[in-house]
Amino acid sequence: MNRKAYTLGLATLILTTASAQRVDQPSVLSRTGQLAPMTNTDDRPVEQRADDRDLIWSENFSNGLAGTNGAWTREGPDGLIWVVNANGPRGAYTQNTERITSSTWSNGFAKFASDSANSIFDGATPTPAETFIDWEGSLISPTIDLSANPLVEIEFQQRSRYCCGDSPFLLEISADGGFSWSKIFVANEGLPMNQGVSGTPTATTETRRFNIASAIESDPSNVRFRFHHNSEAGTSHYYWQVDDIKISDLPENDLKMNYAYTSTTGLGEEYGRIPLSQLPPSMNMGAEVYNFGQGEQTGVVVSCSVTDGDGAEAFSFSENIGTLAMGDSAIVDVDVDLPELAVGLYTATFTVSSDQSELDFRPEDNNRVRTFEVTNNVYGLDNIGNYPTGTQFTQQTGTASFTNNAENVKLLNMYYINAPFTVHGLEIGLGASAQSDAFIIVSILDTVDVLMSPSVVTNILTESDAYVLTSADVNLRKVTVPFFEPIVLQPGAYFAVASLYRDGTRNVTVLDDITVPQPGLASALWLPSDQTLYSNGTAWAVRLSGDPTLTVGEDMELEGVSMFPNPTTDNLYIRSTQNEKYSVQVMNMLGEQVQTTTFSNSTTMSLGGLAAGVYSVRVSSGTRAAVQRITVQ
Repeated sequence: MNRKAYTLGLATLILTTASAQRVDQPSVLSRTGQLAPMTNTDDRPVEQRADDRDLIWSENFSNGLAGTNGAWTREGPDGLIWVVNANGPRGAYTQNTERITSSTWSNGFAKFASDSANSIFDGATPTPAETFIDWEGSLISPTIDLSANPLVEIEFQQRSRYCCGDSPFLLEISADGGFSWSKIFVANEGLPMNQGVSGTPTATTETRRFNIASAIESDPSNVRFRFHHNSEAGTSHYYWQVDDIKISDLPENDLKMNYAYTSTTGLGEEYGRIPLSQLPPSMNMGAEVYNFGQGEQTGVVVSCSVTDGDGAEAFSFSENIGTLAMGDSAIVDVDVDLPELAVGLYTATFTVSSDQSELDFRPEDNNRVRTFEVTNNVYGLDNIGNYPTGTQFTQQTGTASFTNNAENVKLLNMYYINAPFTVHGLEIGLGASAQSDAFIIVSILDTVDVLMSPSVVTNILTESDAYVLTSADVNLRKVTVPFFEPIVLQPGAYFAVASLYRDGTRNVTVLDDITVPQPGLASALWLPSDQTLYSNGTAWAVRLSGDPTLTVGEDMELEGVSMFPNPTTDNLYIRSTQNEKYSVQVMNMLGEQVQTTTFSNSTTMSLGGLAAGVYSVRVSSGTRAAVQRITVQ
């Protein structure tokens, strides 16, 4: 498993991080977690499901680790973190009110309290440990003989929350008494990292179901399973609580749609906002379906209807799969010709049906919903603001998210240009923690440069002046930053880049749309501390804007600014006749930023430490700028 991690400060490690991995090779797109009930998930109480199946084995931890059907064991270097009691988790970042609300929690449940283990307690008061540890430990079931009933599923209730890497919560199955673990499931697949952060759902108790028939078929008489907290995930917090485990016969008929997608590139990216001029002739659409039940499913069909904002159907497709045996899955992947689409929001509803649909055990997981917006001039990888109610999840990332990276953190989104597109600036969705006086510089980079090893982020095709955030921007939670000159992007792929800068202790944060997974190279992060590119896996709210009113022309030049002396051997004095907040960038001839500062009225910059040569000094108010070449001798 790849370890996803940012270099983080202790406070932001728990509160404001996003998932990333270093770009050494293209990442594989995981399609799970998309706008509908998650695969193998059932959030309804068991008693509300029409279920006449046989219950074969169960555990509610009323007898602690001694078990009700055999003793449980704990293994791994940190296995003793697994405990059974009725107490909620407690740690420096966890409240004991975050207890699981399983059906039988009051008689005990299993708990791996990783935040508590990463805390130091002074009496009952926890404080964070100086160094966080990614714990490794498993809770292992007794051996179970399922030879009389090998076609089974395992079901359990859980409450989980993790940060800051991959999910560490693994359900693993063994058919040789625990000698080897042949099948591994991510127990909370589809849930966002660090639930409870602003914009994400709060961790709640849920029911998960997994078909284990194929995993135990080699020897169903010698089955064990374990709940494995995996240290390789790079995840030090928060907790995993498990209770009310059941092994039951598989339902006879249970067809599921695991995921669905709509892609204008055919490469996996799912752009939330697409300008009319950039719509391709066809859209790559598809879904994966899975036969979770015992019975063969015949006449399986995947269909999709795409409707506009008024509910009228814009286009559709239908594909016959035929027959699916137990445990089989199938992927429908088609290129659908696009009709002439008007500007507006579109909803794609995917449905799977079969000859047995009326008998389906859980029909509510037979569909998925995707949305996208056709725009006049905004091109966005994210789809923030356009999702169905209750399905949007976001996080925020910025200058306070990373140790030693308060200046020039770069957030990059890749955009495919199908026809020449004039871009006048970037539209940025701001996080709730963004503050006025911090500033952003936006730019366009060629993907060829960025994807080199190591990445080159200094060959700038066009960029803006430093834009200082205002209180109005922060309140609106959105800002559009103009380029000094617009750029016509020819067909090809480009990165839109937001470079973030702190003003003293005042930070800037940008929203990250974590609702829909994206291919690793579609959205990326560049950190100045190690000058390394990391894949994001989701979508920053960093959008191309073709709005011509954004361009900073000659009438937008900043007046009343003077810089002297020129040439200089050390100090450069900058004066303004206006009482405004300004940012200053000093750039070398390679386009690299070598110094920055902010000021009102006047400032003195020491350039004596720079190599002799010509530098470009920009003074910007955010919407107006003055640029002067200064020679350092």
